Amino acid sequence: MEQAVLPRPQPHQLLLQMRYAPINPSDLIPIHGQYAHRIALPQVPGYEGIGVVADTQGQPTGRRALAIMGNGSWQTFVTLDLDKVIWVPDDIDDASAAQIYINPLTCWVLLTQWLPLEADDILLINGGGSAISLLFSQLAALRGIKLAVMVRNAAHRQALLNAGAWRVFEEDLLQQYNLQQLTGYAARAAIDCVGGEAGLNLARSVSANGDFVALGLLGNQQVDWQHIAQQLGLRTSLFHLRKWNAQATSAQWQMAFQQLFHLVRRGQLELRSPAAIYPLRHYKLALQYIANSKPQGKVFFTPE
Repeated sequence: MEQAVLPRPQPHQLLLQMRYAPINPSDLIPIHGQYAHRIALPQVPGYEGIGVVADTQGQPTGRRALAIMGNGSWQTFVTLDLDKVIWVPDDIDDASAAQIYINPLTCWVLLTQWLPLEADDILLINGGGSAISLLFSQLAALRGIKLAVMVRNAAHRQALLNAGAWRVFEEDLLQQYNLQQLTGYAARAAIDCVGGEAGLNLARSVSANGDFVALGLLGNQQVDWQHIAQQLGLRTSLFHLRKWNAQATSAQWQMAFQQLFHLVRRGQLELRSPAAIYPLRHYKLALQYIANSKPQGKVFFTPE
């Protein structure tokens, strides 16, 4: 009979019994052997989730917290440092709280702190079929930012527009035209989730002295950074949430989550329901389901 190993929290830590832990693309990167230079084995995957605080015997006490900045959320118990604990309000459901960290926090930080964007500025992003694009659409609209989204599949168009996107275009158009030719306006900034030629096409639609941020690498090829910075005259940056975490103050850290909880509470930020829920012991089936089905919502793990 399998039995969960109960960690021993240090005096500055608390013990969390997991409820839900979603599977994110970033969770799969180390599993596939990438970023091996910063992965120390053995390591438990999982960067986010939600659990209930437990006592030293592993019995739940009732108060919920986010399983982030811990030691891997794909397990029954995790330990969290007290100075980074995010308590979950009673009126936020488990499924929303479990996935409020990686994608929503990334969007919020980029739109409110990283990029100098104001109302009516135009922001251009690609990778419009990804889950994060729907979050950008919602949060940009709330801030009055006009979001133009590039998609490879036009089937994503209506969902993005419904979420708050200003314009949705098929990605191939940027090979022939820039955004100003398509809309009459140049972008103030761009967020590249693809890289390679797609990222370069994105950069060509940004006005001089604008910002170009690399967020992902769905195409598995780096953009031509030198061309973007020198020939196009853009400010370039590479965004990693873990680096923002490392430099954020405790007040910034707490306030960002409280703002996201507030938006969820008011129905202004909607997170998709789980596409499927698997017990941890069926992790192979969960990963196969993601690979074969390409679900719209996230797949969640639960300890039981």
